[in-house]
Amino acid sequence: MFSGNQKISSRQLYRNYTAVFISLGALLPPLIMNRENAGGLILALLFSGLLLVGATAVPRPSGRAAKWICYTDYWVLGTMLLRLSGLLVQTFLLTNTELWVIMGWFCLFCYYNLYKGLECRFRVSEVLFPFFLCLVLLLTILMYGEVEIRRMFELKFSFDRENWLLGYELFCWFSAVQSLWHLRGRTESHTSFKKTVFAVWLTGTAAAAGFGLFSYCIYGNAGHTGLVYPIASAMTLAHFPGNVIGRLDALFIFAWVVGLFLLCSSLFAPLVDGEPDVRRKWLLFGLTALAFGTACIPQCMEWGQKLLYWVLTPLQIVLLIWHSLKRKGQKKAVVTACLIMICFFNGCSSQELEQQSLVTAVGVDAGEGGKFHLTFGFGTAEEEGKEPFATDSVSIQGAKDVYWEYFQKNMDFNHLKNFYLSRDVLKQEAFSKLLEEIQINGAYSRGTLVYVTEGAAGEEAEKKEQPEEGMPVHRLLNAWYNKESCEIPLITADGRYKGETIWP
Repeated sequence: MFSGNQKISSRQLYRNYTAVFISLGALLPPLIMNRENAGGLILALLFSGLLLVGATAVPRPSGRAAKWICYTDYWVLGTMLLRLSGLLVQTFLLTNTELWVIMGWFCLFCYYNLYKGLECRFRVSEVLFPFFLCLVLLLTILMYGEVEIRRMFELKFSFDRENWLLGYELFCWFSAVQSLWHLRGRTESHTSFKKTVFAVWLTGTAAAAGFGLFSYCIYGNAGHTGLVYPIASAMTLAHFPGNVIGRLDALFIFAWVVGLFLLCSSLFAPLVDGEPDVRRKWLLFGLTALAFGTACIPQCMEWGQKLLYWVLTPLQIVLLIWHSLKRKGQKKAVVTACLIMICFFNGCSSQELEQQSLVTAVGVDAGEGGKFHLTFGFGTAEEEGKEPFATDSVSIQGAKDVYWEYFQKNMDFNHLKNFYLSRDVLKQEAFSKLLEEIQINGAYSRGTLVYVTEGAAGEEAEKKEQPEEGMPVHRLLNAWYNKESCEIPLITADGRYKGETIWP
């Protein structure tokens, strides 16, 4: 499991668990970082700090019952993260691949990694950690201009009952790093273990808060509402100079998935708890296979969250406190108090995709009866020679459904470059519904460009050559949510990119 002296390097411990803390920090905090719920993130990070303090002060569980309570908690968390990882890959990288295939490969690599022992996994984290940090720094530099620092002054911090609930739920996910508890006594000294755990919490807290603020300063008060992966969507705004990589989110998703892979390995690793023998290897294989089978069920997220929030995390807290006390009377009193306190605390599906048509541009003109006249252009190499498709609909989803009826294909928006909006569309009452649809659906990159046309927007969408510069759609969404005005690039009636129009 470790090196020859059964010890593990503090540096390896720090890099591995900091990487997994950062992965969780990129996944969850941006979902609750808005003007009303910033307090929930602070509470979650404070709760996590208290939990890790307990892990450094309390001997790791030695009894069989106590161990299996922890193992069950780690297995449930690992299973939910397995499904989230699969959905992340399917949404941004392998959109035409079955979810069970993605998760199957993920599980196989995870099992092989554990089969070879914990030392191998920590070596992987040593390579990943500096790359991941450098990538985040690079993206921050490349996205300069998209982040509006002044939005930080709009944040409010409240600690009402709703925020306590949000903080507790987020803390339940952050408690994944509690598997550190099982490594207590495995470092060179107890002092070094304490310092390492504190460093993990400090770095992870900075990363989690940073990701939340980062997304808030891009999307505004409620700009990321409805997005399942706000940070991944934000990465679509970053481009290497010269557009070497058109959508940099692919590179970020790759590094992020490796981080989640390390996290799942860290959660399943205590099941081995030593140099794996034949019996433990078969047990680990069975539990990994069971996690795969459970993750294939869409309802597993709902079941897992209920178990995590109301059963397993409270038991973990009680177990930690129980091991910290010596007198039986004290233990009973503390357990009762914890259970009473817990009483005050009152995701995910996948779309199976068929053969797809890659949309590169969408033109929106005013239709009849309050509808939009939507034109979809297919301008990539794979779709060369494909005729544009146009129809009247009240939404983009409705147009997609009509397209399916005619061609038995789904529209894929991962290569979407531009939205073209006619001036008449900006005046329609239903325009806000269209913006809401673009905002909620994570298929639309936040870096997709927006133009207003004096002529027919559909004619611009039909062109094979699309511009590479313009205003990202997220700025339009921010203006809509915050009731502000914005300047949208204008395409004149004779096809020139000249001037801007103010909306609203």
